[in-house]
Amino acid sequence: MTVRGRVERRLFDGARLEQVKQMLVENPEASEATKAAWFDWAAKPMFAENKIWKFLKKKFGLDLQIPFLTGRWTTQAVLGNLITTKGKELIVDQLGGTTTAPVTAVAIGTGTNAAAAGDTALQTEITTNGGQRGAATVTNVTTTTTNDTEQWVKTFTFTGSFAVTEEGLLDNNTSGGNLLARQVFSAINVASGDSLQITHKVTAA
Repeated sequence: MTVRGRVERRLFDGARLEQVKQMLVENPEASEATKAAWFDWAAKPMFAENKIWKFLKKKFGLDLQIPFLTGRWTTQAVLGNLITTKGKELIVDQLGGTTTAPVTAVAIGTGTNAAAAGDTALQTEITTNGGQRGAATVTNVTTTTTNDTEQWVKTFTFTGSFAVTEEGLLDNNTSGGNLLARQVFSAINVASGDSLQITHKVTAA
């Protein structure tokens, strides 16, 4: 069995996102295409890095956001993540019942070191101004076969400014705990009032 991770990031203008939420309440019969268009309207562009960006980041510690060369601008960035060594242990412990502590927390940070198998925490986790970790909405979804994917969705609404560059899954909703997965990406600059939605998926194949 292979376990792989995938993370989707969407940055929203907070005021527009609130309008979308209100429209969803007022128009429950709206089509999926219409709802998607509303969320697209509220989304803000961010940089989606490619393999060249990853190489430059890992080799030289550079965050070069050069369209068409190191990535592109998008309203929905997708990136594969790294299941840590500890994360693999957590997965097998869950299978056998060795641990009953579920992985429910999503955390973000400003660390820039490349993700590594030996990571046990985010490099520089955000703990203030709306960026602090918290419990995600966790569900089973289908990627290839029925319910082969666990999905975490968490929206951070900021009251301060950050350059968000890392994200991870942990088994403690407030602090400490064990790190299942971590990823590092090009900086997402958020300001007070912005909302960042993280959708993290782990699939067994």
